[in-house]
Amino acid sequence: MDLAFKLPVILVLVIIVFSLFGGMYYLTKDDGSRDKTRVVRALTIRIVLSFILFFILMAGYFLGWFQPHGMT
Repeated sequence: MDLAFKLPVILVLVIIVFSLFGGMYYLTKDDGSRDKTRVVRALTIRIVLSFILFFILMAGYFLGWFQPHGMT
């Protein structure tokens, strides 16, 4: 697996983590009087990015960009 394939995967993972922490922040700090959909929006972004990451990894596998290795 070369850097051209690792970099987008790592970038999407980092954005997923930031979105997850954003949702957690909004969940704990919002008092309900402001925009009530910020938690839902942050977690929806995380779910969509997780699906995108899954499809990137599956496409990489089926296109032969990387091969899984055994645990020996």
